[in-house]
Order: sequence, then structure tokens, then C-alpha cells
Amino acid sequence: MKKTIKRLIMVMPAVIFTMSCTFKPAPLGLKLAGQGQVFFYLSCPKKPTFDISFSLSGMSFMNKDGEWIDVALDKRIRSAEIAERQVKLLEFYLPHGKYKRIKWTISEATVKKEKKSFTLALPQPDGEHSVDIEFSVLGRESLCLFADWDPEQSVFEKYLFRPELAVRKQGMEITKTSVYVTNTGSNCITAIDREQDMVVATVAVGRAPVGIAASADGRKLYVANSGSNTISVIDTATNRVINTIGNFGYSPVELALSGDSKTLYTTNPDSDNVSVIDTVSCTVTGRISVGKRPCCIVVDQDRRKIYVTNTASHTISVIDMYTQAVESTITVGLNPTGMVIHEDELYVANSGLNSIYIIGIPSYKITKTIFVGQKPSRLLSGLRERVYVSNANSNDISFIYPAMGLVDRTVSTGDFPSEMVIDQWRRRLYVVNLMSGDVSVIDLPTYTARKVIQVGEKPHGIVLIEE
Repeated sequence: MKKTIKRLIMVMPAVIFTMSCTFKPAPLGLKLAGQGQVFFYLSCPKKPTFDISFSLSGMSFMNKDGEWIDVALDKRIRSAEIAERQVKLLEFYLPHGKYKRIKWTISEATVKKEKKSFTLALPQPDGEHSVDIEFSVLGRESLCLFADWDPEQSVFEKYLFRPELAVRKQGMEITKTSVYVTNTGSNCITAIDREQDMVVATVAVGRAPVGIAASADGRKLYVANSGSNTISVIDTATNRVINTIGNFGYSPVELALSGDSKTLYTTNPDSDNVSVIDTVSCTVTGRISVGKRPCCIVVDQDRRKIYVTNTASHTISVIDMYTQAVESTITVGLNPTGMVIHEDELYVANSGLNSIYIIGIPSYKITKTIFVGQKPSRLLSGLRERVYVSNANSNDISFIYPAMGLVDRTVSTGDFPSEMVIDQWRRRLYVVNLMSGDVSVIDLPTYTARKVIQVGEKPHGIVLIEE
């Protein structure tokens, strides 16, 4: 008996308001209680001496009752392209239950050696190749499966192709994982091992997760689920959701923690306010009214202030942490989005003007304007006294040299770059690319793209756990 699961396809609107901080939930996502989410990654750890390519026309999974569940797939794979890399083959859903075998359907295979190409005979019967692996799918949960392919051991008797695969599932404890990415379109977060820059796990959260923040000790993550009106609390030792904080009808987007991690602040653009959450009791203790469509939020712990960009009001609200009230409002440029504190100045991205305003603290006066790429989105205070700006519409990062007040370098990324984070020890910049569904890894000493890590649909937020 065969069942068929069709991949869910999200149709992107023809026109996207680039810097809006409102994110609509996926139409179905993890609402299916009887299904779990699965990501399947393929890697080729060793660089082969010859190039094998094959067409993967389908994938099937056998459950404990011996029933095969088919998943639609049409993928061309080349060993030369994935050598020493990891690629996401597909993202799909399977019914809740235990599974014991995976089957690939291969429609064509060739080998290229010494500038000559040869057609290979396919596995039998019907190009099918099976691998035993036991794993369980839980409803409303997320799971990664990984296959390591050895091309050198995949050709038999000089003409028969039978891929040599080592398949494994994600582990519970992932000690090297320290970069987490929210996937707004996949309703989960992706965990990345920053030593190898490879995906090692996914964790299901609420609907349309956007912002993410880590506690000071790195033991907990907080994820804003804009489609569920909740905050997921994740234990990083096990990569499990250990609590869910209700935001009572308000759709949270971006997050910021106080210096002691006891208070969490979240912007709610649909209600023009900021929620104040006690992380010890996991309850909302108050709300602060700000401008229209609040987006980015930054905590200035030294001065006991909170800054919030209001995209539709074209202002920044300055909040006193003691009184939890707006004490000042700064008028800035068109559609302010990201912010960052660099030394004694606040840098603000005006997405509608392709510029950065530099604002003095505590005077709150605009002292300088720097023009960057198209639709600046987020900012980050970086290495070498630089400030980094992600430009969503020009698909690049501007490196600002504050001492000179100008952009001295630009590096290309994926489509629609958004949030960024720095690995200072390895001197790498991780950039989330919303439209291409991946993360660019930039080597900062050389300003070159080192690697691209494929994650879920519509990635947005990113956080790094310090070692």
C-alpha cells in the first residue's frame, strides 16, 4: 500500500514591502497534529577524483508497518558541486510514527573521468536504491536527516551505479552548535555547527518565527512566533522547547534581553507597543505604547534605555527601563528599521532613503548621514571598528568605517539579506538571506564569501552562542 505526501508550496506575493516588520504565518505549517516536519541534507565529505552526476526523481520512506510513503522530488546531483559541502535536498512532512527504511528512485546517472562521460547502469529494480535507518517522526515536531555520500565507492564493476550512503538522524545533544536561525516560512529554527558551518538540527517552534535572542549564559533561546502570538523558550543543551509564553493576542516580531537576561522585550507592530516579559516566571508584566509599527529593538544597558524603531511613524522611541515609559521621540528618515549602538552613537537604517543616520547619545541629535546600498535592513557593530549594514534590495553588505564616515567595502550575499551575527573567534560574519533561504558566511579578514548554508524557508533572525 502506498501513500503520497505532497510538498507544501508557499506562493510569495508579487510585491513585498521590503522593510515591513509584519510576517504572515505559513498557510499550514506545523498545524497538522498528525504530521512532523523533516529536512533531508546530503553531503559529500571527501572530494572525489572523478565527477558522478545523477537524477533523483523521488524519495520514499517505509514505516514500521511496511508501507511506503512517497515524497515528490526532482533533483540533479553532481559530486563536483557538493564536494566538501552540504545541500538541502528537500523539506517535507511525514505522518507521525516510526520509520525503518529510505528509498531513492534514480532516473539517470553518468560519470565523467579524464574529460570523457559514460552512462552508468542504474540500481535494480527500476532505479531504486534503499538504505536502512530507524527514526521516529513526531507530530508538530521537526527533524533533520543527513546522508553522507561517497562517490568513489558508488560505481561497481565499472558501470553499475549504486550510491554509497551513510544516513543518520540529528542527535539530542549537540555541543558544538552555536548559531541558530529562525525560519519564518518553515515554522522552525535551524541549528548550525559553526566549526564546520553545517546544519546539525532543526527545532519546531510556533508559527512564523521571526526574532530570536539568547540568554547571557547561552542556556536558553527565546523565539518570537509572530503567527502564534507566543514566545518559545528553548533549552540549548537539548535543543527542545521547554516553555511557551503567551503574548495574549499580540504578534511579536523582534526581541531584546536585559543585561541580566531577567527581562525580555518584544515589539508588536500590529498593536504599536512593546511587551515586557519576566523570564523567570515567563509572564507578560507590562506593555509600553510606542510609535506606529515598531520593528527593531535595542537595549542600552549602560544607560538603562531601550530604543525602538517605528517604521510607519518614521521615529525612534526612547524608553526608560526604570519607569517603562517613553521619555523621548527622535524623528529620523523614511521607514527606519535596524539599529545598533556603536561607541556613544546610535546608527539607524532608513530603508526608504538608502541611508544611515548617526545619532549622538544622549543628545539624540542626528550628527551625520551615510548613504549605503538599496533598502538597508539591519546593522551590526563589527570588527576593525566597522559597522555592517545588510542591504535587502541590492543583496550585499556595506562595511562602514565610522572614523571616516563612509562605506569602504561592499560584499555580495544571497537574496534579501537581513539579520547578521559575528563569530569573533573565527572572524566570520553570518548573514541571513530571506529570499534565497540560506546563510552567507563571510570571511572578514579577506571580505570574501566563504560558504553558503542552506536552511529553511524565509529565514530571518540569527543568534550566536558564545563559547
